[in-house]
Amino acid sequence: MASIASLRLIDFRSYAALDVQFQSGAIALYGPNGAGKTNLLEAISLLSPGRGLRRAKTDLLARLKDGQSQPAWGINAVLQGGGDADATRISIGQVPEHPRRRQLKIDGRAATGPELARRLSLLWLTPAQDRLFTGPASDRRKFIDRFALAFTPDHGSNAVRFEKARTERNRLLSDGITDRSWYDAIEADLSKFGALVAQARHKTIQNLQIEIAARETIFPKSLVGLSGTLEDQFREGLDITSITNGYRKSLSDNRQTDMRAGRTLNGPHRSEVHVTHKVKAMPAALCSTGEQKALLIGLILAQARALAKKSPILLLDEVAAHLDSVRRAALAEELLDLGLQVFMTGTDENLFSDFGTRAQSLKVTNGLLS
Repeated sequence: MASIASLRLIDFRSYAALDVQFQSGAIALYGPNGAGKTNLLEAISLLSPGRGLRRAKTDLLARLKDGQSQPAWGINAVLQGGGDADATRISIGQVPEHPRRRQLKIDGRAATGPELARRLSLLWLTPAQDRLFTGPASDRRKFIDRFALAFTPDHGSNAVRFEKARTERNRLLSDGITDRSWYDAIEADLSKFGALVAQARHKTIQNLQIEIAARETIFPKSLVGLSGTLEDQFREGLDITSITNGYRKSLSDNRQTDMRAGRTLNGPHRSEVHVTHKVKAMPAALCSTGEQKALLIGLILAQARALAKKSPILLLDEVAAHLDSVRRAALAEELLDLGLQVFMTGTDENLFSDFGTRAQSLKVTNGLLS
């Protein structure tokens, strides 16, 4: 089982310096609001590709002292297990001379996001995601993209390259450029990486639905679907070469329409994730707040089970705060049954009483752990 054995923070958010050892199972972080619990989860979330659970910019993560940002922040972690005999050391931090840039190292050498994704899978659930089903479609795509990254380590870089190509094409469209050769080059990348993004999402939805159907749980089962031009074609059984070529032709055929709109109108950036409460046959967006929270927890648990061989690490921020006693107890047993490392936060230690002595309990107070 992959787990974070130790973590060191330097000038990160509310932490001037922190050195802490973690056990490989459940870890409960409790303390008052503003103590630094979520900051600690955010630091751990940055040990994966992307901008972490808050999606904060690099230059906004440094600790403030007397209203001034410190020169640079750093995160160092020792990863145990995951199929490696020896511990893996992961370091990520701000570049002092370039505050908006950060650097990643694995065992002392420069590394890339996909390399990191192959070493460590992280899944998280935060209070901000409670609005997932009623918020914009882009939030649901990002939610599935986080899942997809665990199945397909290159998904993050493919998504970035798709967005880069889309931005370049949109610039040509809005500027009224008609040079065919420019479009041809950009659309080759746009279709290639768009198809890869759609393929990874389609695979993720399939794996999720298999796990949801395979297990009975106190948390409501959901039906998860994905609609979009490319994703629909994968669902119909078309191969990626055909889908890539078809998307490229569609982009070429629709340049005039897209030019009038000033943007690319078709592609995985317009796809929609659909979640339905299975028993009630009701869209998640129409369910009660409590049911939506339970559906989210069910999705996270299903994803964790689907990734069991990769030993994902779960980050659950205030996950038990709005659950009744029956569901809190059930959640504790399900998390322990997964056998994964799980970080949970809450304002009251009693929220984790169902774990008994089976969880490492750490009190967080003003950026300090005890």
